[in-house]
Amino acid sequence: MNINFAFRGFEENSDGLKDYATKKLAKLNKFVSANTFVEVVFQKEKNIKQTDIKLNLDGTDFIASESDDKEFSTSIDLCVDKLSQQIVKYKEKKIDSRR
Repeated sequence: MNINFAFRGFEENSDGLKDYATKKLAKLNKFVSANTFVEVVFQKEKNIKQTDIKLNLDGTDFIASESDDKEFSTSIDLCVDKLSQQIVKYKEKKIDSRR
């Protein structure tokens, strides 16, 4: 999985944030191939911390966006959960269409 990180509204000196996001996105490895592209955007505006994750799987884009007042970790967790649900639903539809 190829992961690109972008930081908006604050400095890119948070390696802990990258490590946490990479660790959580590793849960998606069972659904995706090794050449999947993932874009993670962290935005900080005043007191709102927002995470946007865009995953490209076989030409199909999956997008999840969440915001939280306190931490990025909460929004990362919610985004990963949303993406896993979207991917499972997509794969189920793909299998059902073949039947």
